[in-house]
Amino acid sequence: MTTESEADFENDDTLEYPSHDEHISEESYIEQIERERDELKETVLRKTAEFENFRRRTLKEKQEIIDYGNEHLIMKMLPVVDDLHAALDAAKKNVDYEGFLKGVEMIYSKALKTFEEAGVCPIPSVTGELFNVDMHEALAHIPSPETPEGYIIQEIQRGFKLKEKVIRHSRVITSAGSQE
Repeated sequence: MTTESEADFENDDTLEYPSHDEHISEESYIEQIERERDELKETVLRKTAEFENFRRRTLKEKQEIIDYGNEHLIMKMLPVVDDLHAALDAAKKNVDYEGFLKGVEMIYSKALKTFEEAGVCPIPSVTGELFNVDMHEALAHIPSPETPEGYIIQEIQRGFKLKEKVIRHSRVITSAGSQE
């Protein structure tokens, strides 16, 4: 008596068995199947190795992007660092305050322009502007009779955005309003 699964197996049309009319012996049929099995095993092993090599290569490329992704921006900032170094050397040799100040202002403008070209821009934090939690970080909340509560009294550190993402919030002091 055959079980249901055995009956399904026996009736499976996808299996190709040699007919009795063909002149293939059972042994040569088994050899053919074993050859095909070995070829499939070899193919699976080769594809597995190819995939592992691909995975390792993409991990290495990803790490290189992480490690060296800022190289372009750093290369653009090196002239700014060179200018600062030259300005400091000149200041040590010469006490021309006006010339030094003008040079530092030029270097600052150059740095901002380089950042701007890379998509980095300062976040405007104007005294008297309403505090915005998405752009500002409040360092202190102090009474101020002149400024309404929740408005910026002073910017302590400038914030910056990279394209649309805030990469550093502006650090500000906000008003608590008049405390009468």
